[in-house]
Amino acid sequence: MSSIESTTESSSSTSSQDSKYKSELSIKQKPEHLCIRPLTIYDLSQVLELEANGFPEPERCPKHKLEYRLTVCPELCSGLFVREFEQNAAQSDSPPPRSTILKETLIAHIIATKIADPTITERSMDIPKDETDTETGHVEKSRIIGIHSVIVNDKYRGLKLGSLLIKDYLQKLNQQFVADKVVLLAKASLTPFYRGLGFVDDGVSSCKFAGQEWHDLHVDLTHEDEDEEM
Repeated sequence: MSSIESTTESSSSTSSQDSKYKSELSIKQKPEHLCIRPLTIYDLSQVLELEANGFPEPERCPKHKLEYRLTVCPELCSGLFVREFEQNAAQSDSPPPRSTILKETLIAHIIATKIADPTITERSMDIPKDETDTETGHVEKSRIIGIHSVIVNDKYRGLKLGSLLIKDYLQKLNQQFVADKVVLLAKASLTPFYRGLGFVDDGVSSCKFAGQEWHDLHVDLTHEDEDEEM
């Protein structure tokens, strides 16, 4: 469910491999022209690529479920993109007649829905069978947002981009008043990461998605208005 970055090194790694890994991290820099925006159905192909990059196959969200989530609640799904612009756009004295963005490359995302249950469950990850099935999948009337996927492309890990994306996501939810709580599943190794972002570890989950052991985590949304001078 969550794939931010590895928290431990393999016990079989040699010291030279460790040094190389640390050296690679030290020269990494955040890419220019980062942009966070809601995902749409038109981002589906890049979302699928990122799922394949970040999760082993049993834990990946299938295409039909991503299509469903990006159709019924794209406003709850967030993407971190690297933008590429026309080279000469900044040199013009007048505003361009069209967008100067040449390309947006998705490097991290959050996929979420509103859910009927207080924690992530199998039915919250599923798709409604018909119109009468009002408790499965996205439940618009709910005040609980369930995060189903958090991924950072492995080329950009170690740059705290997962933290950047989640902090931005929670800040916007606090300002929008669309829910009261955010919940997710994470493996034990990632619970310290989420606790550092304000989540509470509620212990081992009863949900055994993909046959794995997960922890339930939650964070309450405060809806506190920031001080404004105007």
